[in-house]
Amino acid sequence: MSITYSAGRSARRGVVSFLREVGAAIGEGLEFVSRYKALETKTDGELAALGLTREDLPRVAVQGWKKR
Repeated sequence: MSITYSAGRSARRGVVSFLREVGAAIGEGLEFVSRYKALETKTDGELAALGLTREDLPRVAVQGWKKR
């Protein structure tokens, strides 16, 4: 009977860990979207002043941006 309990407890920990990872991935995705939308609203001139083009936006949204 204690084997079933241990297995059940281990399974719950696995589910909780999985849900935490899913939550973290969703949070990360929302950060990407937020960064992209913030850059997307800038004019081409504003992006150029930052050293970026529209083609850079997906990469910068995912990887971040460091001014050259």
